[in-house]
Amino acid sequence: MSAPPQRKVPRKEVPTTVQLDVTPSTMMLRGLVHRCPACGGRHLFRHWFRMEKRCPTCSMLFERVEGHWIGSIGLNTTVVFGVMLVVLLAGSLAFYPNPPYGVLLIAEISLAILGPMLFFPSSRMIWTAMDLLMRPLRPGEVDPRFVVVDPESEPPPPKNTRRDPRRR
Repeated sequence: MSAPPQRKVPRKEVPTTVQLDVTPSTMMLRGLVHRCPACGGRHLFRHWFRMEKRCPTCSMLFERVEGHWIGSIGLNTTVVFGVMLVVLLAGSLAFYPNPPYGVLLIAEISLAILGPMLFFPSSRMIWTAMDLLMRPLRPGEVDPRFVVVDPESEPPPPKNTRRDPRRR
């Protein structure tokens, strides 16, 4: 009689922030300034609307799944609508009771046209950072030189934390 087949043990997911030893805010700020959220590398955009497929520094593939960029379109739309709302409210309250409707209309139309184009690169990189925070890196997605904690290896040792002297 043969031994029963061994069951595959699912790999424990290690958060991207632990794998790359960066904070979530650092990843988001890197995205805001058009840098790779994983390594901070530059030169990700050939032109304002043309992006490299991979980071030239860490070789991370930006479109991790089919339809990845739909999230960046949603983020772009939300941010631009938020800015438009703030401009409309600020303009209306600043000139209350007689706001200049013509000026507000021109400002809103200008924001509606230029806003998505100006925020385009940032929305793509911020969305990539958010995606990395939601779905951890899989082995081989980033150059191993940038991975501090390998998800395939043993779990990392706990960080040195000060023990509270009042606790026993």
